[in-house]
Amino acid sequence: MRNKDISKILFEIGEYLAMDDIPFKPQAYKKAALGINSLEEELVDIYKGGGLNKLKDIPGIGEAIALKIEEAIKTGGVKLHKRLKKALPVDLYDLSGIEGVGPKRIRALYQKLGVKTVGDLKKVAKRGEVRGLDGFGEKSEEKILESIEYFENQKGRIPYVEAKEIADKFEKRVREHLKISQSIIAGSLRRKKETIGDLDILVVSKDPEEVMDFFVSQKEIGRIIAKGPTKSSVSLKQGVDVDLRVVEEESYGAALLYFTGSKSHNIWMRKIAQDKGLKLNEYGLFDGDKRIAGETEEEIYEKLGLEYIPPEKRENAGDWVTEKK
Repeated sequence: MRNKDISKILFEIGEYLAMDDIPFKPQAYKKAALGINSLEEELVDIYKGGGLNKLKDIPGIGEAIALKIEEAIKTGGVKLHKRLKKALPVDLYDLSGIEGVGPKRIRALYQKLGVKTVGDLKKVAKRGEVRGLDGFGEKSEEKILESIEYFENQKGRIPYVEAKEIADKFEKRVREHLKISQSIIAGSLRRKKETIGDLDILVVSKDPEEVMDFFVSQKEIGRIIAKGPTKSSVSLKQGVDVDLRVVEEESYGAALLYFTGSKSHNIWMRKIAQDKGLKLNEYGLFDGDKRIAGETEEEIYEKLGLEYIPPEKRENAGDWVTEKK
């Protein structure tokens, strides 16, 4: 499971527990979910490297939550989460993203109006049925509809040209920040996909904390999803999510390769490295504990005996290229 999947499970457990006024635990689960979104390394890799104890080294993750993460990694789910979801079968994660709809209101909407999804909520709100429930009113119903419109904008993909215009403006402003030596747009935009779901920006800086403060303060931001020491995620008012990562100079090429994708291309590259007795990740290409490449993408391909593959050719596992002669 990816970090985002485990984060979603923990967040939903926190929301379910909040419905029953259970003290402390809801915030602990949601804080852990937020922290996981800011991690540079995948939880599955952290776990492989040190088991349960390594998970507990992550800020905000204690014994109980670490056990839930271990369960998710091993089985693909968490029994507690499944039990809670069976009792209240709603799309809790998305509904929680609607302003004015907290855990208890979600339960009331389900029990009184049968609302399971954001789509259901939109229908009953448009019919004026929400305002009649205890704790709601005409103004809160209007606010819910406005929030749903914003939510739906976030969910859509946008054309490449539009995404590039947004990204270029954002990246230029970040690049001009004095503490940044390198910056680039990665992800599907760099691969020149026809439509873009979100944006990834990589930068090199010796003062990542200041960069993060600068990044999350921009006027285009509608919501801060996560803010960490080297990674932050925001939703822009235009309905696009943007991730910013600060990486070290010696890992810049490896991070760029990893976060440009695609997933199948990254898996193919790691397999080639493994076949040569090496390890490839977002921090570099390693021979044992020694990093032998990572500062540029070109040197990684070179060390693996491959021709350089342009980003727009990285959709598949690698059938476009052969090993260097």
